[in-house]
Amino acid sequence: MRRTVGTKVMLVMLVAVMMWVLAACGGGGNAKETTAGSESNKPAETSASKEPILIGVSTEATGDNAMNSINLYQGVQVAVDQVNAKGGINGRLVELVVRDTEQNPTRGISIIRDFGQKEKVHAAIGGFYSTVMLAQSPIIMEEKFPFMVATSNVPASVESGMPWTFGVRMNANITAKYALKFIEEHFGTNKIAILHENGGYGKGAAAAMTKALEEAGLKPAAVESFDNAKDKDMTAQVNHAKEAGAEVIYLFGQGAANGYVMQAMDKLGWKVPIVGENGMANKGAQEVGKELAEGTYAIQTANFNVEQTREPAKVFLEDFTAKFGHIPTTFASAAQGYDGAMMLFQAIGAAELTGDLKKDREAIKNKLETGFGAYSGVIKDWEQPFTTDNHDAIDVNSYLMCVWKDGKLIISDKQ
Repeated sequence: MRRTVGTKVMLVMLVAVMMWVLAACGGGGNAKETTAGSESNKPAETSASKEPILIGVSTEATGDNAMNSINLYQGVQVAVDQVNAKGGINGRLVELVVRDTEQNPTRGISIIRDFGQKEKVHAAIGGFYSTVMLAQSPIIMEEKFPFMVATSNVPASVESGMPWTFGVRMNANITAKYALKFIEEHFGTNKIAILHENGGYGKGAAAAMTKALEEAGLKPAAVESFDNAKDKDMTAQVNHAKEAGAEVIYLFGQGAANGYVMQAMDKLGWKVPIVGENGMANKGAQEVGKELAEGTYAIQTANFNVEQTREPAKVFLEDFTAKFGHIPTTFASAAQGYDGAMMLFQAIGAAELTGDLKKDREAIKNKLETGFGAYSGVIKDWEQPFTTDNHDAIDVNSYLMCVWKDGKLIISDKQ
Protein backbone atom coordinates (compact mmCIF):
# COMPACT_ATOMS: atom_id res chain seq x y z
CA MET A 1 0.00 0.00 0.00
CA ARG A 2 1.37 3.40 -0.90
CA ARG A 3 2.13 5.78 1.91
CA THR A 4 1.04 9.40 2.04
CA VAL A 5 3.38 12.31 2.69
CA GLY A 6 4.69 12.57 6.24
CA THR A 7 6.70 15.69 6.95
CA LYS A 8 5.12 18.85 5.61
CA VAL A 9 7.00 21.98 4.61
CA MET A 10 5.23 25.31 4.69
CA LEU A 11 5.59 27.79 1.84
CA VAL A 12 4.47 31.36 2.39
CA MET A 13 1.10 31.95 0.66
CA LEU A 14 0.86 28.24 -0.22
CA VAL A 15 -0.30 27.12 3.22
CA ALA A 16 -2.36 23.91 3.24
CA VAL A 17 -2.07 23.60 -0.52
CA MET A 18 1.49 22.97 -1.63
CA MET A 19 3.23 21.94 1.59
CA TRP A 20 2.81 18.26 0.82
CA VAL A 21 4.19 18.91 -2.64
CA LEU A 22 7.41 20.22 -1.14
CA ALA A 23 7.61 17.27 1.22
CA ALA A 24 7.31 14.96 -1.76
CA CYS A 25 9.68 16.92 -3.99
CA GLY A 26 12.26 18.71 -1.93
CA GLY A 27 14.29 15.71 -0.86
CA GLY A 28 13.78 13.76 -4.05
CA GLY A 29 11.84 11.11 -2.13
CA ASN A 30 9.15 8.80 -3.38
CA ALA A 31 6.26 10.04 -1.26
CA LYS A 32 2.98 10.31 -3.15
CA GLU A 33 -0.19 12.22 -2.35
CA THR A 34 -3.39 10.19 -2.21
CA THR A 35 -6.14 12.72 -2.69
CA ALA A 36 -8.98 10.30 -1.93
CA GLY A 37 -8.42 10.46 1.81
CA SER A 38 -6.48 8.59 4.49
CA GLU A 39 -4.95 5.16 4.04
CA SER A 40 -7.64 3.60 6.23
CA ASN A 41 -10.32 4.79 3.85
CA LYS A 42 -8.69 3.33 0.76
CA PRO A 43 -9.97 0.05 -0.60
CA ALA A 44 -7.61 -2.87 -0.09
CA GLU A 45 -5.30 -3.33 -3.05
CA THR A 46 -5.71 -7.07 -3.38
CA SER A 47 -5.26 -7.14 -7.14
CA ALA A 48 -3.85 -5.03 -9.95
CA SER A 49 -7.37 -3.91 -10.81
CA LYS A 50 -7.64 -2.15 -7.43
CA GLU A 51 -4.28 -0.42 -7.49
CA PRO A 52 -4.47 3.36 -7.92
CA ILE A 53 -4.10 5.01 -11.29
CA LEU A 54 -0.96 7.11 -11.02
CA ILE A 55 -0.92 10.60 -12.54
CA GLY A 56 2.28 12.64 -12.45
CA VAL A 57 2.14 16.37 -11.75
CA SER A 58 5.18 18.39 -12.79
CA THR A 59 4.85 21.76 -11.10
CA GLU A 60 6.74 24.80 -9.86
CA ALA A 61 6.19 24.74 -6.08
CA THR A 62 9.19 26.97 -5.48
CA GLY A 63 10.64 29.97 -7.31
CA ASP A 64 9.08 33.18 -8.58
CA ASN A 65 6.42 31.27 -10.55
CA ALA A 66 5.10 29.30 -7.56
CA MET A 67 2.19 31.64 -6.96
CA ASN A 68 1.06 31.13 -10.54
CA SER A 69 1.67 27.40 -10.80
CA ILE A 70 -0.37 26.78 -7.65
CA ASN A 71 -3.60 27.44 -9.57
CA LEU A 72 -2.81 24.72 -12.08
CA TYR A 73 -2.24 22.22 -9.28
CA GLN A 74 -5.39 23.28 -7.44
CA GLY A 75 -7.48 22.75 -10.56
CA VAL A 76 -6.02 19.26 -10.95
CA GLN A 77 -6.69 18.42 -7.32
CA VAL A 78 -10.35 19.43 -7.58
CA ALA A 79 -10.68 17.12 -10.59
CA VAL A 80 -9.09 14.23 -8.67
CA ASP A 81 -11.32 14.81 -5.66
CA GLN A 82 -14.45 14.78 -7.82
CA VAL A 83 -13.46 11.59 -9.61
CA ASN A 84 -12.41 9.77 -6.46
CA ALA A 85 -15.61 10.81 -4.66
CA LYS A 86 -17.47 8.83 -7.31
CA GLY A 87 -15.36 5.74 -6.81
CA GLY A 88 -12.46 6.60 -9.12
CA ILE A 89 -12.00 5.50 -12.72
CA ASN A 90 -13.61 2.12 -13.31
CA GLY A 91 -13.31 1.44 -9.58
CA ARG A 92 -9.67 2.56 -9.26
CA LEU A 93 -8.77 5.68 -7.30
CA VAL A 94 -6.56 8.34 -8.84
CA GLU A 95 -3.32 9.12 -7.03
CA LEU A 96 -1.13 12.12 -7.81
CA VAL A 97 2.66 11.83 -7.93
CA VAL A 98 3.73 15.45 -7.49
CA ARG A 99 7.20 16.78 -8.22
CA ASP A 100 8.66 20.29 -8.02
CA THR A 101 10.84 21.30 -10.99
CA GLU A 102 12.18 24.27 -9.00
CA GLN A 103 12.08 26.07 -12.39
CA ASN A 104 15.16 24.05 -13.34
CA PRO A 105 15.11 22.42 -16.81
CA THR A 106 17.63 19.73 -15.77
CA ARG A 107 15.49 18.78 -12.78
CA GLY A 108 12.42 18.90 -15.04
CA ILE A 109 14.01 16.32 -17.32
CA SER A 110 14.85 14.07 -14.36
CA ILE A 111 11.24 14.27 -13.19
CA ILE A 112 9.98 13.06 -16.57
CA ARG A 113 12.47 10.17 -16.49
CA ASP A 114 11.27 9.26 -13.00
CA PHE A 115 7.63 9.45 -14.04
CA GLY A 116 8.31 7.12 -16.94
CA GLN A 117 10.65 4.58 -15.37
CA LYS A 118 10.52 4.77 -11.58
CA GLU A 119 7.06 6.02 -10.63
CA LYS A 120 5.45 4.28 -13.62
CA VAL A 121 2.67 6.83 -14.05
CA HIS A 122 -0.11 6.21 -16.52
CA ALA A 123 -0.04 9.86 -17.66
CA ALA A 124 1.00 13.28 -16.36
CA ILE A 125 -0.02 16.92 -16.34
CA GLY A 126 1.76 20.22 -15.69
CA GLY A 127 3.86 22.50 -17.80
CA PHE A 128 3.50 25.92 -16.23
CA TYR A 129 7.07 27.19 -16.64
CA SER A 130 7.70 27.21 -20.38
CA THR A 131 11.51 27.02 -20.20
CA VAL A 132 11.21 23.74 -18.28
CA MET A 133 8.40 22.46 -20.49
CA LEU A 134 10.52 22.95 -23.61
CA ALA A 135 13.24 20.79 -22.06
CA GLN A 136 10.75 18.14 -20.95
CA SER A 137 8.85 17.73 -24.23
CA PRO A 138 11.42 15.63 -26.15
CA ILE A 139 11.98 13.48 -23.05
CA ILE A 140 8.25 12.81 -22.81
CA MET A 141 8.43 11.61 -26.41
CA GLU A 142 11.21 9.19 -25.40
CA GLU A 143 9.42 7.94 -22.27
CA LYS A 144 6.16 7.53 -24.20
CA PHE A 145 3.39 8.49 -21.78
CA PRO A 146 0.61 11.06 -22.34
CA PHE A 147 1.39 14.49 -20.87
CA MET A 148 -1.21 17.25 -20.65
CA VAL A 149 0.37 20.69 -21.01
CA ALA A 150 -1.98 22.87 -18.99
CA THR A 151 -0.40 26.31 -19.25
CA SER A 152 2.90 26.60 -21.15
CA ASN A 153 2.20 28.77 -24.20
CA VAL A 154 5.20 27.77 -26.33
CA PRO A 155 3.89 26.10 -29.51
CA ALA A 156 6.84 23.70 -29.80
CA SER A 157 5.97 21.98 -26.50
CA VAL A 158 2.97 20.37 -28.21
CA GLU A 159 3.46 20.97 -31.92
CA SER A 160 6.42 20.01 -34.13
CA GLY A 161 5.95 16.27 -34.06
CA MET A 162 5.41 15.80 -30.31
CA PRO A 163 3.06 12.78 -30.32
CA TRP A 164 2.74 12.34 -26.53
CA THR A 165 2.01 15.91 -25.42
CA PHE A 166 -1.49 17.41 -25.51
CA GLY A 167 -2.36 21.02 -24.81
CA VAL A 168 -5.14 22.58 -22.80
CA ARG A 169 -3.22 25.84 -22.82
CA MET A 170 -3.19 29.13 -24.66
CA ASN A 171 -0.91 28.35 -27.61
CA ALA A 172 1.11 31.53 -28.25
CA ASN A 173 0.47 31.37 -32.01
CA ILE A 174 -3.31 31.24 -31.54
CA THR A 175 -3.20 33.88 -28.81
CA ALA A 176 -1.20 36.29 -30.98
CA LYS A 177 -3.71 36.07 -33.84
CA TYR A 178 -6.58 36.63 -31.41
CA ALA A 179 -4.78 39.58 -29.78
CA LEU A 180 -3.87 41.22 -33.09
CA LYS A 181 -7.46 41.05 -34.28
CA PHE A 182 -8.66 42.43 -30.93
CA ILE A 183 -6.16 45.32 -31.01
CA GLU A 184 -7.00 46.30 -34.57
CA GLU A 185 -10.76 46.15 -33.97
CA HIS A 186 -10.90 47.94 -30.63
CA PHE A 187 -7.90 50.29 -30.69
CA GLY A 188 -7.68 50.94 -34.43
CA THR A 189 -3.94 50.36 -34.68
CA ASN A 190 -1.33 47.74 -35.48
CA LYS A 191 1.62 49.67 -34.07
CA ILE A 192 2.43 47.13 -31.37
CA ALA A 193 5.48 47.02 -29.11
CA ILE A 194 6.27 43.60 -27.63
CA LEU A 195 7.70 43.67 -24.11
CA HIS A 196 8.49 40.21 -22.77
CA GLU A 197 10.38 38.32 -20.10
CA ASN A 198 13.45 36.53 -21.42
CA GLY A 199 12.33 32.95 -20.64
CA GLY A 200 10.37 30.50 -22.76
CA TYR A 201 7.01 32.11 -21.96
CA GLY A 202 7.99 35.60 -23.10
CA LYS A 203 10.12 34.49 -26.04
CA GLY A 204 7.31 32.27 -27.30
CA ALA A 205 4.82 35.14 -27.14
CA ALA A 206 7.22 37.56 -28.84
CA ALA A 207 7.94 35.13 -31.68
CA ALA A 208 4.23 34.41 -32.14
CA MET A 209 3.17 38.06 -32.31
CA THR A 210 6.06 38.87 -34.65
CA LYS A 211 4.91 36.02 -36.89
CA ALA A 212 1.28 37.19 -36.79
CA LEU A 213 2.32 40.71 -37.75
CA GLU A 214 4.57 39.48 -40.55
CA GLU A 215 1.78 37.37 -41.99
CA ALA A 216 -0.24 40.61 -42.18
CA GLY A 217 2.65 42.40 -43.91
CA LEU A 218 3.61 44.24 -40.72
CA LYS A 219 6.33 44.21 -38.09
CA PRO A 220 6.51 45.11 -34.39
CA ALA A 221 7.12 48.73 -33.54
CA ALA A 222 9.67 47.48 -30.98
CA VAL A 223 10.66 44.25 -29.22
CA GLU A 224 12.14 44.60 -25.73
CA SER A 225 12.99 41.95 -23.13
CA PHE A 226 13.63 41.87 -19.39
CA ASP A 227 14.58 39.48 -16.59
CA ASN A 228 11.31 38.66 -14.87
CA ALA A 229 12.93 37.84 -11.52
CA LYS A 230 15.52 40.62 -11.35
CA ASP A 231 14.54 43.69 -13.37
CA LYS A 232 12.49 46.32 -11.59
CA ASP A 233 13.41 49.41 -13.56
CA MET A 234 11.87 49.01 -17.02
CA THR A 235 12.44 52.62 -18.07
CA ALA A 236 14.86 51.80 -20.91
CA GLN A 237 12.62 49.15 -22.46
CA VAL A 238 9.50 51.31 -22.18
CA ASN A 239 11.26 54.38 -23.55
CA HIS A 240 12.41 52.44 -26.62
CA ALA A 241 8.82 51.36 -27.25
CA LYS A 242 7.57 54.92 -26.81
CA GLU A 243 10.18 56.40 -29.15
CA ALA A 244 9.37 53.72 -31.75
CA GLY A 245 5.82 55.09 -31.95
CA ALA A 246 4.06 52.12 -30.41
CA GLU A 247 0.36 52.62 -29.71
CA VAL A 248 -0.25 49.35 -27.83
CA ILE A 249 1.96 47.24 -25.56
CA TYR A 250 1.76 43.44 -25.94
CA LEU A 251 3.11 42.55 -22.49
CA PHE A 252 4.33 39.09 -21.51
CA GLY A 253 5.98 39.16 -18.13
CA GLN A 254 4.81 37.32 -15.03
CA GLY A 255 2.95 39.20 -12.32
CA ALA A 256 5.01 41.87 -10.56
CA ALA A 257 7.30 42.45 -13.55
CA ASN A 258 4.29 43.69 -15.52
CA GLY A 259 3.60 46.13 -12.71
CA TYR A 260 7.12 47.51 -13.05
CA VAL A 261 6.46 48.10 -16.75
CA MET A 262 3.38 50.11 -15.79
CA GLN A 263 5.44 52.13 -13.31
CA ALA A 264 7.98 52.96 -16.04
CA MET A 265 5.20 54.04 -18.39
CA ASP A 266 3.83 56.32 -15.69
CA LYS A 267 7.29 57.73 -15.02
CA LEU A 268 7.61 58.64 -18.71
CA GLY A 269 4.08 60.07 -18.83
CA TRP A 270 3.10 57.57 -21.50
CA LYS A 271 -0.27 55.83 -21.47
CA VAL A 272 -1.28 53.35 -24.17
CA PRO A 273 -3.37 50.15 -23.93
CA ILE A 274 -1.68 47.06 -22.49
CA VAL A 275 -2.73 43.59 -23.60
CA GLY A 276 -1.31 40.43 -22.06
CA GLU A 277 -2.24 36.93 -21.05
CA ASN A 278 -1.80 34.86 -17.86
CA GLY A 279 1.03 37.05 -16.61
CA MET A 280 -1.28 40.06 -16.71
CA ALA A 281 -4.02 38.12 -14.92
CA ASN A 282 -1.66 37.35 -12.06
CA LYS A 283 -2.45 39.35 -8.94
CA GLY A 284 1.14 40.56 -8.76
CA ALA A 285 0.58 42.80 -11.78
CA GLN A 286 -2.21 44.60 -9.95
CA GLU A 287 -0.46 44.66 -6.58
CA VAL A 288 2.64 46.37 -8.01
CA GLY A 289 0.90 48.44 -10.67
CA LYS A 290 -1.93 49.40 -8.31
CA GLU A 291 -4.12 52.06 -9.96
CA LEU A 292 -1.89 51.90 -13.07
CA ALA A 293 -3.28 48.40 -13.74
CA GLU A 294 -6.78 49.80 -14.12
CA GLY A 295 -7.99 49.21 -17.68
CA THR A 296 -5.20 46.80 -18.66
CA TYR A 297 -6.22 43.62 -20.49
CA ALA A 298 -5.55 39.93 -19.85
CA ILE A 299 -6.54 37.13 -22.22
CA GLN A 300 -8.03 34.21 -20.28
CA THR A 301 -10.06 31.06 -20.85
CA ALA A 302 -12.27 31.56 -17.77
CA ASN A 303 -13.26 34.24 -15.28
CA PHE A 304 -14.44 33.45 -11.75
CA ASN A 305 -15.23 37.00 -10.65
CA VAL A 306 -18.57 36.75 -12.44
CA GLU A 307 -21.55 34.44 -12.08
CA GLN A 308 -20.92 31.15 -13.86
CA THR A 309 -23.56 30.36 -16.46
CA ARG A 310 -22.34 26.87 -17.37
CA GLU A 311 -23.05 23.98 -15.01
CA PRO A 312 -19.54 22.41 -15.07
CA ALA A 313 -18.03 25.81 -14.24
CA LYS A 314 -20.52 26.32 -11.38
CA VAL A 315 -19.69 22.95 -9.83
CA PHE A 316 -15.95 23.49 -10.26
CA LEU A 317 -16.04 26.91 -8.61
CA GLU A 318 -18.16 25.62 -5.71
CA ASP A 319 -15.79 22.70 -5.08
CA PHE A 320 -12.69 24.86 -5.51
CA THR A 321 -13.94 27.48 -3.06
CA ALA A 322 -15.04 24.86 -0.54
CA LYS A 323 -11.63 23.19 -0.63
CA PHE A 324 -9.31 26.19 -0.69
CA GLY A 325 -11.43 28.93 0.87
CA HIS A 326 -11.15 31.32 -2.07
CA ILE A 327 -11.67 31.50 -5.81
CA PRO A 328 -8.71 30.82 -8.14
CA THR A 329 -6.20 33.66 -8.34
CA THR A 330 -5.15 32.95 -11.92
CA PHE A 331 -8.32 31.90 -13.69
CA ALA A 332 -6.98 30.27 -16.85
CA SER A 333 -4.41 28.14 -15.00
CA ALA A 334 -7.03 26.68 -12.66
CA ALA A 335 -9.58 26.06 -15.42
CA GLN A 336 -7.02 24.52 -17.75
CA GLY A 337 -5.56 22.35 -14.99
CA TYR A 338 -9.02 21.04 -14.18
CA ASP A 339 -10.17 20.49 -17.77
CA GLY A 340 -6.83 18.95 -18.73
CA ALA A 341 -7.01 16.48 -15.85
CA MET A 342 -10.64 15.59 -16.59
CA MET A 343 -9.80 14.95 -20.23
CA LEU A 344 -7.05 12.58 -19.14
CA PHE A 345 -9.43 10.79 -16.78
CA GLN A 346 -12.09 10.44 -19.47
CA ALA A 347 -9.54 8.95 -21.87
CA ILE A 348 -8.25 6.58 -19.19
CA GLY A 349 -11.78 5.44 -18.43
CA ALA A 350 -12.40 4.67 -22.09
CA ALA A 351 -9.04 2.97 -22.66
CA GLU A 352 -9.86 -0.28 -20.81
CA LEU A 353 -6.54 -0.64 -18.99
CA THR A 354 -4.98 -4.09 -19.11
CA GLY A 355 -2.17 -3.83 -16.57
CA ASP A 356 0.48 -3.71 -19.28
CA LEU A 357 1.76 -0.17 -18.68
CA LYS A 358 3.29 0.29 -22.13
CA LYS A 359 0.09 -0.77 -23.85
CA ASP A 360 -2.07 1.19 -21.43
CA ARG A 361 -0.17 4.42 -22.07
CA GLU A 362 -0.53 3.90 -25.80
CA ALA A 363 -4.25 3.20 -25.39
CA ILE A 364 -4.75 6.42 -23.39
CA LYS A 365 -2.94 8.41 -26.06
CA ASN A 366 -5.04 6.82 -28.79
CA LYS A 367 -8.28 7.57 -26.91
CA LEU A 368 -7.29 11.22 -26.57
CA GLU A 369 -6.75 11.41 -30.32
CA THR A 370 -9.69 9.35 -31.55
CA GLY A 371 -12.86 7.99 -30.03
CA PHE A 372 -12.65 10.37 -27.08
CA GLY A 373 -16.09 11.82 -27.70
CA ALA A 374 -17.64 14.94 -26.24
CA TYR A 375 -16.40 16.66 -23.10
CA SER A 376 -18.19 19.43 -21.21
CA GLY A 377 -15.71 21.42 -19.18
CA VAL A 378 -15.15 24.61 -17.23
CA ILE A 379 -13.88 26.44 -20.32
CA LYS A 380 -16.41 25.22 -22.88
CA ASP A 381 -18.01 22.17 -24.50
CA TRP A 382 -15.92 20.13 -26.92
CA GLU A 383 -17.19 17.62 -29.44
CA GLN A 384 -13.69 16.15 -29.75
CA PRO A 385 -10.89 18.13 -28.04
CA PHE A 386 -8.02 16.49 -29.93
CA THR A 387 -7.33 14.69 -33.18
CA THR A 388 -4.35 12.82 -34.53
CA ASP A 389 -3.24 15.99 -36.31
CA ASN A 390 -4.19 18.53 -33.63
CA HIS A 391 -3.13 18.16 -30.01
CA ASP A 392 -4.23 21.66 -28.92
CA ALA A 393 -7.74 21.81 -27.46
CA ILE A 394 -7.81 25.59 -26.95
CA ASP A 395 -8.75 27.73 -29.96
CA VAL A 396 -9.81 31.37 -30.42
CA ASN A 397 -13.36 30.41 -29.46
CA SER A 398 -12.06 29.44 -26.02
CA TYR A 399 -10.77 32.92 -25.17
CA LEU A 400 -12.23 35.61 -22.93
CA MET A 401 -10.78 39.10 -22.95
CA CYS A 402 -10.66 40.31 -19.37
CA VAL A 403 -9.82 43.71 -17.91
CA TRP A 404 -8.70 45.01 -14.52
CA LYS A 405 -11.35 47.21 -12.91
CA ASP A 406 -11.42 48.40 -9.29
CA GLY A 407 -8.82 45.80 -8.33
CA LYS A 408 -10.70 42.90 -9.91
CA LEU A 409 -10.20 41.09 -13.17
CA ILE A 410 -13.57 41.01 -14.91
CA ILE A 411 -14.82 40.09 -18.38
CA SER A 412 -14.33 43.04 -20.72
CA ASP A 413 -17.15 44.57 -22.74
CA LYS A 414 -14.69 44.35 -25.63
CA GLN A 415 -14.38 40.83 -27.03
